[in-house]
Amino acid sequence: MNERLSDFFRAVLTVTEKTGSVKQKYKAILFLITGAALYFSLCTPPNLKTHTHFTVCIFHNITGYPCPACGTIRGLKLFFHFDFYNALMMNPLAVIVAAFMIVSFFWVLYDLIKGKETYFRKIYFMKTPWYVIVICVILSGLNEYWNIMKGL
Repeated sequence: MNERLSDFFRAVLTVTEKTGSVKQKYKAILFLITGAALYFSLCTPPNLKTHTHFTVCIFHNITGYPCPACGTIRGLKLFFHFDFYNALMMNPLAVIVAAFMIVSFFWVLYDLIKGKETYFRKIYFMKTPWYVIVICVILSGLNEYWNIMKGL
């Protein structure tokens, strides 16, 4: 089922890349965010067994250590099952990604209703200051250390 779902999302993204209409792209983004949230909340139960999971993480498979993003999907599953504490403990990045999904959903919905294009202008064309990048690198390193310490 996961392969069919990922093929479906890939097909939707391919169609939206070929579409010139911003409104169509917004609709596709809204659909993908909603679909991902529904998938995480309804289709799969959260897996708290951290040592018995299959991973596709190249970094983890090569080095044996978790990357800063390891546990994000399981954290999203926990978040959308309203288990916020365990989602945060699994990987704090999951809570940030979930918040971004929720904010993006309502922002895109607002743009569709008002007929504006603020989402694309603010998100896709944003120039990130150097100090924000440094802070993100430091936080990623701390998250990496935390994942290693908790045995993820």
